[in-house]
Amino acid sequence: MSLELTDRIKGKPELIKLLETDESAVLLSWRETPGAQQYIVEKLNRETGAFDKIARLPEDVSEYCDEDVETAHVYTYRVMSKRVKKDGSLMIRRGAAQNVTLSDPHQVRMRRADHPCFGVADLAWEKDEKADGYRVNRRPANVSAQLPLAYLEGQTLSFRDDTLVSGQIYYYCVQSFRKADDDELIFSHAGDEIMVVNLDETEILKQKRGPGRSIFFHLRVTAGIDCYVLCRAEKENGVYEEVARSKDGLDLKLSDRAPAGWKEAYYKIRCLKRYRDTEHLSDGTKPVYIKF
Repeated sequence: MSLELTDRIKGKPELIKLLETDESAVLLSWRETPGAQQYIVEKLNRETGAFDKIARLPEDVSEYCDEDVETAHVYTYRVMSKRVKKDGSLMIRRGAAQNVTLSDPHQVRMRRADHPCFGVADLAWEKDEKADGYRVNRRPANVSAQLPLAYLEGQTLSFRDDTLVSGQIYYYCVQSFRKADDDELIFSHAGDEIMVVNLDETEILKQKRGPGRSIFFHLRVTAGIDCYVLCRAEKENGVYEEVARSKDGLDLKLSDRAPAGWKEAYYKIRCLKRYRDTEHLSDGTKPVYIKF
């Protein structure tokens, strides 16, 4: 039987989908070739550099599941269509080779995400002994997808993010990666996210005493917050309780009347950010001492 590579079969059996399944297999699907009588699925043998035939399928089949795979590896596939002409010659169309990367099922566990000061988040995670490095991912609360923030070579187990925006809530996760033979990076599954709330502190621009035991504060506007909370304590290191809050982030005046019998009071103002059903509060301004 003669072999003829030809374009007379319209279209190629191009791979249009390569999916990693939950059972650590690869599901391939391809665009059908009109007139094809058979499809042959080939997989690259990385030891020999040649493609091995792994399946022969009839003309009405356009999917194949390869279960002979391992996680954390890269595989290359292509599909070939065949048709025998009336004169006995063989017409072949071969689609382009495409790669699929099976991820590493390991997950990197976040240890902590500290917020030591405004605009900064300090992240730390557990070690993956097999990792060649780590990718730090971040997303703002109003974005659904994690985006790469940093790639770290070797066993670096911490990262400082100093690009936080005022009033924003961030979610972080870390993935380890291994380098394949062709230097392609194979990533672990993304682990649980950890949240950081970046709230700037307001500034008390003016304070004044009113009649009796009343006191008034005028604040600097702070970007990205929902309101300001006035807190009061009888001692500087005591428990600060909320006594008033503003209507919104542009309402910059707060006031209080201290309880009768108090000889002194300490005040601090905290910024508040709402997200879903939770209120997040900043640490607050330095305590303001008032003597009555």
